[in-house]
Amino acid sequence: MNQQRVTIGQIGEFDEIIDVRTPLEYAEDHIPGAINAPVMSNEERVIVGTLYKQSPFEAARVGAAIAARNIATHLDTLFAERPRSWRPL
Repeated sequence: MNQQRVTIGQIGEFDEIIDVRTPLEYAEDHIPGAINAPVMSNEERVIVGTLYKQSPFEAARVGAAIAARNIATHLDTLFAERPRSWRPL
C-alpha cells in the first residue's frame, strides 16, 4: 500500500472516493460522490468507544477485529467486481 497526501486537485485522478466512517457520520457530511464502506457500524462504534473507557488495549483489539471483518465483507461484496485498474481513494 502506498500512503501519500492527496490534494483537492488530485481527487479527479481516482475512480471513487471511499468514506470508511460510520453510516451516521457519513450521513451528517461527506465529500460529494463518495461511497460509504464503513469499517464499523454505528452500534459497533459505540461498543468500541465504551470499551475504550474501560480498557484501551481491549478496545483496540476488538475494534481491529470488527474493522477487519467489515473490510473483508466489503472486498467480497461491494468491491468484488471492480477491475484490477480501479484506483480508489
